Amino acid sequence: MLASLPVIAALALLMVLSNAGLAFSVTYGELRSAGVKRCESIDASEHRSGLSFNPDGYRSYYVRSECFQRVAVEFRDERLCSQVKERRSIFSSSWGYSKVNCQKLAREGIAADRKILEDKKSRYLQGPVRLRDFHIEANGNGRDFDIIPSFVGEPADGYSLRFDILVAQSTSQTALLHSAGYHIDGSSNLRIYVRQEDIRTRFPQFALNHLYIVRASLVLSIGIGDQRGKWSDEFIEKIFPAKERTQIMAKEIRF
Repeated sequence: MLASLPVIAALALLMVLSNAGLAFSVTYGELRSAGVKRCESIDASEHRSGLSFNPDGYRSYYVRSECFQRVAVEFRDERLCSQVKERRSIFSSSWGYSKVNCQKLAREGIAADRKILEDKKSRYLQGPVRLRDFHIEANGNGRDFDIIPSFVGEPADGYSLRFDILVAQSTSQTALLHSAGYHIDGSSNLRIYVRQEDIRTRFPQFALNHLYIVRASLVLSIGIGDQRGKWSDEFIEKIFPAKERTQIMAKEIRF
């Protein structure tokens, strides 16, 4: 049975990467969609002008265009710049809110983001936190279980840690034991409580005193940026793919 673990790990990695990508994409997509809807709700003719205290180029603009430019820059989406219309004004400069400037700012944001991710990737590859081992033992209540992982490596960072039971060895079907985010370094001591009732809810055929293959996955968390700029899953994958920051470990465990 142990000889099949590399194949199981490969299937597991595909599932982990797929799930991680979906989570990031949905979050980014929802936030971007909300921003676009706010802009679309603004009357296209609403404008501001005579703003003498604003920097040159920003003293006259359409409110809707200002909104679309802000969203385009925050979400690094040049396509939204087509919605940015420069307001021509004799007495107030207005080039700051325009398709050309919107594209320029979005590209500058993308370049800055790329450097942030490349730096994070470089630091990770120099010495990531790794899952050294894990075991599962009966909880003190005699009914439930504790997952006890151990780690090596520095420095501390945010990771997604997940444990699954392989339900059928011939497929990648699994039953979730636990999944959560943690700030981890090599000295982290975790004791993760898992209720037997929750296992049976997800895996009705679960039986005590039985060997199961349990898969652990440790993924460096990237997030989607901050208030300065949001990152799509596609952008993150181009710079620092999930497969390069994921560790899979599979073991036989008797419950």
